[in-house]
Amino acid sequence: MPFLRGFTRKTLFSSASAERRKKEYDCYLKNGSAVLEELLALCDGNCRIPIRYFTATEIHNAIKHSQTKMDLAGHVSMVAGSLDNRPVLIRFDTCEFNNIHRDIAISAQMSHLKNVLRLIGCCLEFEKAVMVYEDVEGTSLFHLLFKKDNLNRKSLCWGNRLRVAREVASAILFLHTEFTTPIIHRSIKPSNVILDEKSGIAKILNFSLSISLPPGELEVLDDGVSGTRGYIAPEYYQLGIITQKTDVYSFGVLLFQLLTRKGPYDRVESTHSKETIDFEENTKSNTEEGNSMDRVDSTNSKEAIDFKNLPTSYFVDRYIKESNVMDITDPTILEEHGIEIQQQLEDYLVLVKKCTADEGDDRPYMIHVARELSRIEKCFHALTLGQN
Repeated sequence: MPFLRGFTRKTLFSSASAERRKKEYDCYLKNGSAVLEELLALCDGNCRIPIRYFTATEIHNAIKHSQTKMDLAGHVSMVAGSLDNRPVLIRFDTCEFNNIHRDIAISAQMSHLKNVLRLIGCCLEFEKAVMVYEDVEGTSLFHLLFKKDNLNRKSLCWGNRLRVAREVASAILFLHTEFTTPIIHRSIKPSNVILDEKSGIAKILNFSLSISLPPGELEVLDDGVSGTRGYIAPEYYQLGIITQKTDVYSFGVLLFQLLTRKGPYDRVESTHSKETIDFEENTKSNTEEGNSMDRVDSTNSKEAIDFKNLPTSYFVDRYIKESNVMDITDPTILEEHGIEIQQQLEDYLVLVKKCTADEGDDRPYMIHVARELSRIEKCFHALTLGQN
C-alpha cells in the first residue's frame, strides 16, 4: 500500500504502548485503504498524493498546549498546533455522517487553489482520521455574519462581501468542471467558509459530504439526504435528486445571507400561529449554531412537511416580495454606500432569486453565477474609483 512505503511498525509507533500501537496500526490500515480508494475513484486511477503523513504521537505533541481555535459546526473543531516548528490547524471531526476519507482525497487535489483551505497532511492512526491544514488567522463566515460577540462585523463591507461571493463561486466552479466528472459539494454554508484576516481571501473547506456524478450522467439519486436544513435544494430534499444545481441553490442561500445577514429561518411569521417563531432558537439542532444535521431524514418528508421544513426559497421570497432591496439589505452596507449602489444590490438580488428557484432547471450553472458576480464586482470597483 503506497501509504506504508518507507515506514515500519517500529518507526511509526516506537513511543507508544504495545496495545496503543496495535490500535493505531489497525486504524492506519483501515483509514489508509479508505483514502486510497477515494483517491483512485476521484482521479480515475491516475493521481498523486501531494500531502504529508503525520503520526498520532506527532499530533498529540502538536496540540498538547493548545486550545480550540474555532468551532466550524457542532461536530467539527479546529485546534491550533505546531508541527516541524510551523503553525498549523488540526481538524477533528466526530460527525458519523461525514466521509473524512473523501474530504482528504478531494482537499489534496484542490490544495493548490487559493480559495481552498490548503491541506498539508493527515493522520490516519486515530479512529477518525485527522486533517492538518495551513495556519490561517481568521474566522468562519458564519461567525462574522451571525455571532453577536463578533467585533469585526463592520469589516464585511459591500466590496468584501462581493469578493467573498466571487471567490467561493470560483472554488465551487472548479469542483463542478475540473474533475473527471462533476463533484457536488452538498454542504455550502457560512461555517464552511473561512476568511483569512491578513489577506481577506475566502477559503472553503469540508468536502466530506461531496459526491461525484456518474460518468456521462447529469444527476445522481441519494436514498438519504445529507446537508443542513435551510441550504438543501427542494428537489434533493423531496426526491433525493442531486445535480450541479443542488450546489447552486445552497450558494444562493449563502448569497442571500451575505446581503441581509439573516439566517434561512430568521424570525418568520407563522401562518399557522399568531406567535412569531424564531428558528435560530427553536431549531437549534438543525442550524449551524447547534449540531448541524449533516444527514436529514427525508423518509416522511412528503407526509409531514411542517413549517420548519418549508424550502428556503419560501423565506427568501417572503423578504423579496414584502420589501424592496433597500429594505432587506444589511444596514451596515447602506451606511457605507447608500443609494449609489442600489442597481448593484438589485442585480445581486435577481441573482439570488435565480439561484434559489424552486425548480433546478430554472437555476443557472455556477459558471454563469460566477460571471454575474464578477460583473457586479467590476461595477462596484468602477463606482468607487470614480468617487476617488
